[in-house]
Amino acid sequence: MLPGARALKTGDVVSTSAQVTAVINNDSGKMVEVQGEIIRDNKPVMEVKSQFLYRGEFKDFENTFRKSEEIPVEVKLSTNKDVEVLRSKEWFLPIYGRDLLNATLTFRLSSLYRFKNKTVYSSVETSGSVWMELSTKEVIQVAAVEYECGESHGNPVIDYLKRNGTPIEQPVPFENGGYFVMPDPSILTGDFISPPHNSPYATVSSDYNPIHVNPYIATYASLPGTITHGMWTSAATRKFVETFAAENHPERVTMFEVSFLDMVLPNTRLETKLAHTGMVNGKKIIKVETFNMETGHKVIEGTAEIDQPVTAYVFTGQGSQEQGTPHSIGKSNIDRHGHGLV
Repeated sequence: MLPGARALKTGDVVSTSAQVTAVINNDSGKMVEVQGEIIRDNKPVMEVKSQFLYRGEFKDFENTFRKSEEIPVEVKLSTNKDVEVLRSKEWFLPIYGRDLLNATLTFRLSSLYRFKNKTVYSSVETSGSVWMELSTKEVIQVAAVEYECGESHGNPVIDYLKRNGTPIEQPVPFENGGYFVMPDPSILTGDFISPPHNSPYATVSSDYNPIHVNPYIATYASLPGTITHGMWTSAATRKFVETFAAENHPERVTMFEVSFLDMVLPNTRLETKLAHTGMVNGKKIIKVETFNMETGHKVIEGTAEIDQPVTAYVFTGQGSQEQGTPHSIGKSNIDRHGHGLV
């Protein structure tokens, strides 16, 4: 979910857009990544990213690329040397003639990498903005970044930030590994069973891939049977995230990401386990795992981010401690000292 967007609900009218953000040849085959947006009232509310693997050996590196949102980085300019080194970079384009000594700059960048082979780029492009917080707490843009080069073994912009900066807005894991958030199994478990037939989900999702619904095609593909839709298993797993990690408030699940590790067959008993393992930007990080209870194999592994419940701390004024002072829940009053009463 994008920041500030309310959750989707029944009756919403939405549109979508999508683009291919990566095509990469690796040892397993060709990986294709697609990123889409769900738009409501002309505003994007959700990002959806999927990766697909085409198995085989591919050498067409001229057709491969990767678009990357780089990790935000803070750089502290503590000395005149730090400032001059940064200003000497051709890719650093100051907007204001502002003094940067002792400033902390935040770099928010994106890159486009095109591949010559597995280890060498045929071209690299990086662009973005640089921000600084003033003494008034106002955040202003003080520079832009524009970098482009041909054949390269790396990205000097990102290399500079790795040497001189600190990543921000990143997950902070608990030192003790965290704790499980599922209830006592004697009360309620994370068990569920995959559907006996995949046709109903195929109809709802419009995913009629024959390996899901046709046993003859599944056999021809050397599969042990029709394979339960991965998105069904993902949704069934997310149910426990919404119920237990988000405490029955689905709108608090702001990010849900899983990888499929093994096939699931119809009528398979599965179990989901959840653990609170850290924090990121005030949100809970939930480790998500689903296992095949018959084989013990992990079939899904992923992460969810959960918003904290909204909390308000209300402090009444001095007058609230005086006998007979009028105050009521839900109304604001001002006492004779000018303090607010709630």
